[in-house]
Amino acid sequence: MEENREVARILVAENDACTRRVIALWLKRNGHEVSVTDTGLKALTLLNRARIDVIVTDANLRGMNGLELLEAVRTGAMNDRLAIILTSRCDRPELERTAASVGAVVHTKPFSPMHLTATVEYAITVGAAQGFALAGTAPAAGGGRTR
Repeated sequence: MEENREVARILVAENDACTRRVIALWLKRNGHEVSVTDTGLKALTLLNRARIDVIVTDANLRGMNGLELLEAVRTGAMNDRLAIILTSRCDRPELERTAASVGAVVHTKPFSPMHLTATVEYAITVGAAQGFALAGTAPAAGGGRTR
């Protein structure tokens, strides 16, 4: 990790335990504080209790799915600079449109942890200054696809 880089508080909401652990490990290795959960409702509770800079959420969470979570985040009184990265196993244009409407970037699974980490780093550096709705130009190296 670069010495001058800011430590971000990242929430990973992923229903698959293995994927959740891998994402958290990669982000922690990059020096970030990472919280994890497996449902949308738990994620919303954590977002209401702590200041989070970036959320990486699966579209297919139990209870409240990832899109419902994102809509709740955007209509609530939470961090207006919250960067949102939505992960999904399918490439559906309507999913991307809905995610874009709440300022999220979609990463199609499977993706490499390195690629997801690059997008998170982009969200932290560019998103903090300009709002992450501009992140349609996030790095597209190896692995998943961004808008």
